[in-house]
Amino acid sequence: MSDHHAAVAKELADKAIGFDADRNYHQARLGWQKASDYADLHLVGADIYYWIKSGYGAALFEDGDHERSIEVSKLALDWCLKINQPLPSLTIAKAHLKLGDPRSAVAHVREAYRLIGDDVFDQLDPADREAMRRDSRIG
Repeated sequence: MSDHHAAVAKELADKAIGFDADRNYHQARLGWQKASDYADLHLVGADIYYWIKSGYGAALFEDGDHERSIEVSKLALDWCLKINQPLPSLTIAKAHLKLGDPRSAVAHVREAYRLIGDDVFDQLDPADREAMRRDSRIG
């Protein structure tokens, strides 16, 4: 991996983060997709590769592509758990909930709970929050 490739990928991701901050989720998704495609070509296995996949998975979720969000977030899951970052766990859990599969969400809510405690429940839709507290036996 070269510093140049990492810098280009970071610049692409930063643009996507800007769109996300403006709640322009579709543009954020497109921006993260560009960063992800670039990472696939130049950065596989580097830390930034997993960071980008984590962001791309979250962007897919925010843009309503829940199934793809799970797929992409799983690429970053192990790396993020090793560095105590909950984003892929939260993304996967929320996507499973949106897809009507709370059983699949429970393990990921537990992972995120282990990392951030009760704050995990603030990340869930109110309709899912109590169900997850009750069903996951973690909060």
